[in-house]
Amino acid sequence: MDEDTLRYRETLLGEIHAEGQAEGDYSRTRFIDRACSLLESAEELTEYHLCRAHTVSAKGGLVQVDAYSFSPSDGVVNLIIAEWSGADFPEPIMTEEARRLVQGAYRFLEGSVHERLSDRWDESSDAHSFSRELFAFATGEEFSKVYIYLVSDRPLGAQTSKTFDLRLGTAEIEVQLWDITRMARVEASSKGREDIRIDFLSEYGRGVPALAAGSDPDGRYTSYMCVIPGGVLAGLYDRFGGRILEQNVRAFLGEGRKVNKGIRETLRTQPEMFFAFNNGLTATAADIELARTEEGDTEIVAATGLQVVNGGQTTASLFWAHKAGVDLSKVQVQMKLSRLAEEGFDDAVHNIARYANAQNAVSASDLFAGHPYFKRLEIQSRETLAAGGANGLGGYWYFERTTGGYRVEQRRRTGTALKVWQMLNPKSQLLTKTDVARYEMTFACQPHLVSAGAQKNIAAFGKTITQLWDQNPEKFDAAYFRRIVGRAILTRSLDALIPKQPWYGGSILRPLSTYTLALMSQRMSELDMEPDYEAIWRSQRAAPEFIDEALRLAELVQPLLKDIPLEQVRNRLITEWVKREGCWTRIESSSLRLDAAFIRTLLPAAVLAKGPVPWHLRAQQLWREGKWKKLHAWNEVEQVLTLDEADLVKWASVATPFSPKGFKLTKLREGYDRALVNGFV
Repeated sequence: MDEDTLRYRETLLGEIHAEGQAEGDYSRTRFIDRACSLLESAEELTEYHLCRAHTVSAKGGLVQVDAYSFSPSDGVVNLIIAEWSGADFPEPIMTEEARRLVQGAYRFLEGSVHERLSDRWDESSDAHSFSRELFAFATGEEFSKVYIYLVSDRPLGAQTSKTFDLRLGTAEIEVQLWDITRMARVEASSKGREDIRIDFLSEYGRGVPALAAGSDPDGRYTSYMCVIPGGVLAGLYDRFGGRILEQNVRAFLGEGRKVNKGIRETLRTQPEMFFAFNNGLTATAADIELARTEEGDTEIVAATGLQVVNGGQTTASLFWAHKAGVDLSKVQVQMKLSRLAEEGFDDAVHNIARYANAQNAVSASDLFAGHPYFKRLEIQSRETLAAGGANGLGGYWYFERTTGGYRVEQRRRTGTALKVWQMLNPKSQLLTKTDVARYEMTFACQPHLVSAGAQKNIAAFGKTITQLWDQNPEKFDAAYFRRIVGRAILTRSLDALIPKQPWYGGSILRPLSTYTLALMSQRMSELDMEPDYEAIWRSQRAAPEFIDEALRLAELVQPLLKDIPLEQVRNRLITEWVKREGCWTRIESSSLRLDAAFIRTLLPAAVLAKGPVPWHLRAQQLWREGKWKKLHAWNEVEQVLTLDEADLVKWASVATPFSPKGFKLTKLREGYDRALVNGFV
């Protein structure tokens, strides 16, 4: 292992042991959860569920699965197996060991589909339910591909083979080896994922015809109008799945019907007319390679970081039509492809997705990642310094608005400057967009949406926040940010403590934690009470009284989650049951109540949705707080306001006395609102 990998592994193991303060199976489970979380952030998985399914086959062979995920929208099942060492100097994984581990996951797949492997576990077991659900999924129309992920804190041997010849009927099986070196490399990348690189010439035998269509003098983008063969597009989706769809578009596509009716009819009856009938795609790329054909035409021969930001339904429909046997040889699809500069890449992608999808029935919440709400959180996180916590150092809770932002900030520094920055911005206090969505939707009593996966949850969260933002964006202030941090501390504390409890049955940590906190929030809301978030912020730790009550309730909630009505979920798979609103209804209507002693530790709830203050009074308040002076300085750098607005803000920053009326007051309001939308706090 190289020095960077050794350092990454040492940090990872230190965090795992610090979280658990235990060895053995608990540490192994924490590693699996961390590895799966990395796969999710790297866009390999859309969600995941831990599930210990270990046994032997009828012939005595190893059977092993440690986690899984289904992706019905593209017919994929992901099986995750783990090889955990925990040793200071681990031995490399050689070819035979890798094959043995991968074969264990394959036996689970094969046994579930053909041999009633589920009977090897009790019907109340998660392994039994998952095996039965896998049988139903694999024998249904939607099944197309299996990915087996081997994750390990050990490195691969230099000569370890990465080739595995596995199939299950017509379904292709692809094996991905994620050793500690690959995990370290992806964690260190600026985007937190491995870039998709497509060599059209070698992989599809042809380039993509392209015509230069526009560029920016400052080099921010270069756009091309392209014609991509339908078979090539279907092949890209087959190979990469949802990874080639921009995050918000993937969330919007969701579990929609595989083939749009209009697209299906065109493909079957008039494939040569598809180009004329279909709106085509809008796509982005970090880099593209061009070449000239013998006829002198331009074509794209390779692309890196390709993302479809509009046209996800078309892309998925072509794939499913191809799987159904439709001939795509006559199908051509128009595509606008923009190569974007590295600086501001993520924001540019989100904006293109936002405007490209405006023509369709896509709500603002479906394109939420670029919303000013997140810009506000980013600024608050940089300006709000926490007091000394458990380590006595304090620091900032770094909100990562763009993927990989935390890593980029680290790479900008070296030596002492880097150490100081890491001390002030510890990784343990990193907040992502999906983290914030989880905490807020949990305490908003929507645990079934949280349990449905990060993408669905953030889409639902977007609808809520968009409405609240439109009512009054000023309520998302420093106190709001401190409350988010308080909820993060409470949630993470409970996540860490539940697995240590003797009554915990395993496999359902996140749903159990989420449902317990949602139940507590609902019961507190009935009393118009809440935890003392300011005290949590000051101490940077969860109050013992809160944790004791949460653990007491979690023990009582666990059997309620596992008691799945026979008519509700096929094969009684708990990870599917917790996604149903009916599950939350049962928990919410249960007889579980808060302990009287715990209630006495609560405070009256703060009213987040206060009515707006009349603008003339609010403008005076801003003047007393020095906000007009701050806005003037901010606009000098950002240049967001119109000339009229900038002049009035400059006047307001020095005016004595401050008593604007009529037109001045109106223009100040317009300027202030414009600044808020563009990130001013």
